[in-house]
This record gives sequence, structure tokens and C-alpha cells, in this order.
Amino acid sequence: MLGFALLAGAGLLYLVSLESARNWPELAHLRWPTFLAVIVGLVPVGLAAKRVLDFLTAVDHGEAFSADTLVILRQLRLLIAVFAAYFAIGLIGFWTLAGLMHITLLFAWGVLEVAALFLLTVVALFERIFSVALELRQENELTV
Repeated sequence: MLGFALLAGAGLLYLVSLESARNWPELAHLRWPTFLAVIVGLVPVGLAAKRVLDFLTAVDHGEAFSADTLVILRQLRLLIAVFAAYFAIGLIGFWTLAGLMHITLLFAWGVLEVAALFLLTVVALFERIFSVALELRQENELTV
């Protein structure tokens, strides 16, 4: 269902790009590069969604506090960081190519970056908590 939502969002973005090209013909040449850049930026989002589902599967199987879970959380943190960096660079690139930036686009980009950084912090916190829990679990298993 999450994959369907990403595809639907990409389709909606395409429709918005058509409308934007019609409203601002002087920037219409940037429609395809911008659309494709956003689609490439959604790749880490899709991979991160897969890692979240892997995490939930591990929890369902009773392996929440395992080394595999830490690997999943580390990869998830990395994917979020890649997403945030990619879109920060995209902001600079779009601003440079377009030569202007509407305040609503700048605001939306800022909200996206803040949300990504918040998620990055939350996942790093979970990673640390699960790391300590794994240490406690291993220590408890050694105690007879």
C-alpha cells in the first residue's frame, strides 16, 4: 500500500508539473529534469519503507533486540541522510538553474528537510536504544 501511495504521489507530481509548465512557460524546460530528479530522490524513500517493513517483521518474529535489527536501523538512518542531502543539493541546483525561487517552494523544501532531519534523529535514537537493549539481552543470556 505504501508503494502504491508513492506511485500515486509521483503521478500527482507529474500532473502538477504539467500545470506548472503551462503557468510558467519560461521555466517549462525545467519540468522534465526536475520531475526526474524528484523521482530519483524517491528511491531512498522506497528503500527506507522496505527497511521499516523488515524491522516490523523482525519485531513480529521476536527478534527486535538482535544484531539484524541494528543493521536495519543503521541502513534506515543512512537512507534518510541520503534523502535529506539529495534534496538539499536539489534545492541549490534548482535555485541555480531557475534563477528564482518562489517562497512557497522554499518553504516546502524547508519543511521537507526539517522532517527528514527529525526522522534521522528519531532513528538514531532508536538505534541507540536498541543497541543498549541488545547489550542487556546478551548480558542477561550469559547470566545463569
